Amino acid sequence: MNRRSQEKTLLTTVTGEPLQPIRLYFSVTNKAAVLRTLRALRCIDDDPRGRRLVWFYQHEVAALTFGARGRADLPAEVHPVVIGELRFPEPDRLVLAVRSAERAIEGARFFKDILGASVSLVRARVVNRWFEASEVVGGPEPLDKMLDADVTRVDPKDAEDAFERAMAGTRTPEEKQRALAAHAAERRRRDVPLVEDFPLHPEEETPDLRDLRLTLQLRSMRAYEHWRGNRHLTLADIIYSLIEQGKLALLPDSRSV
Repeated sequence: MNRRSQEKTLLTTVTGEPLQPIRLYFSVTNKAAVLRTLRALRCIDDDPRGRRLVWFYQHEVAALTFGARGRADLPAEVHPVVIGELRFPEPDRLVLAVRSAERAIEGARFFKDILGASVSLVRARVVNRWFEASEVVGGPEPLDKMLDADVTRVDPKDAEDAFERAMAGTRTPEEKQRALAAHAAERRRRDVPLVEDFPLHPEEETPDLRDLRLTLQLRSMRAYEHWRGNRHLTLADIIYSLIEQGKLALLPDSRSV
């Protein structure tokens, strides 16, 4: 399905969201128990062609809405709709792969509620752009593979080290203020990479996954602006603009943006 923006055609999922490959990584305490729980769900099925579980848009998740469209709005011929896949690359790690930010947010909520303390959401990997329909020939699978190419892995310690370097040697309040302003300006100019892998912080997350939702929504906003041609805008520009408009009360922690 497609959505037009001037002369371009935006590539979207069958449920209508802009296509944006995302993976969520969960740590797992008991793989056997998690598998039993997943296989008991009617919205989950084993894929006989590969070592994965397929997440369908039906039964337990039929009431979910992606964008402005619910399951009942889809034509009968597109069903069953696959909205994600689950793999165990290692016994203690579960990976949920989806093709939109909305599916990632809803999937994280659903599987956290179902699996409870057996899993903990620890990392995310995002392709930070949207796509034209003309970029895809023969299906979106090549876009999924972008999640394994030229990945920039974010380490929170890098931001801490950069701050310490910026403030090194400052003594007076005036020197500290100037160094802090220069550091903030530098951070605002630096944008997110194309394929970004960053840590999440389950010990600080809210039950409704507020931090994950905000983190992914901000990246989708940036992808939208770049799709419109505003390629000079960085993620930090968008955050500061939302703060100035009173739509974002606090600057999110540097670890998640």
